[in-house]
Amino acid sequence: MLALDLEDPDPQALLYKSLKILDEVKEYICALKLNRQLLLTLGLKTVSNIVSRAHEYSLPTIMDAKLNDVAHTNAFMMRSFIQSGFDAVIASPVSGWEGGLDSVFSLAREHDRGILLLVYMSNPGAEQFYSKTFGNSKLMFEYFSELALQWKAQGLVVAGTRPEIIRQVRTIVGPELAIYSPGIGAQGGDAKRASDAGATYLIVGRAIYASLTPSQAANTINQATTRHD
Repeated sequence: MLALDLEDPDPQALLYKSLKILDEVKEYICALKLNRQLLLTLGLKTVSNIVSRAHEYSLPTIMDAKLNDVAHTNAFMMRSFIQSGFDAVIASPVSGWEGGLDSVFSLAREHDRGILLLVYMSNPGAEQFYSKTFGNSKLMFEYFSELALQWKAQGLVVAGTRPEIIRQVRTIVGPELAIYSPGIGAQGGDAKRASDAGATYLIVGRAIYASLTPSQAANTINQATTRHD
């Protein structure tokens, strides 16, 4: 799936580039993820045009909001993303359930949207937090994986740069819950290793949109993860 996280101070240029890349790679991706780069430059009203274009291609859209505030603030943001047409939102479990993510999950269920819980980030410094021991000797990412099951999330976000973590999370959550893995390409994550470790979907950004030939780059990643059983 494409992480369309382009940056450009010119809103018109940013919208044009974003739609152009989406048009070019639509046949090679299964979904679209947008981060706050686009949101802060374009605003939700304009971002909804990108969401609508993705839906024209039957591509689900995910807002990478990493929601982690108090309940009423989370609810305001979640409603805004729902109104803009997003199919799913990424949330961070660090704010907890009561008075935190309870409002997010409630709205998601009411409007038939998905919540993906952030379990392990793809940057090198993530290890300082997500791999620390929590409570009864569990590692933080193990606890977050269990919360995803408990809260009935539709998926988990686990670093594609850490295939060994993907494998451990897959063992915890079983075969049914989808694992979305960012960090493929520019951050050093290997598509095949992440896929073989148990990732359901690979999230790829710069390796595609920064390429001179985005469609070819997307197709190459697809070919690398194709199983020939």
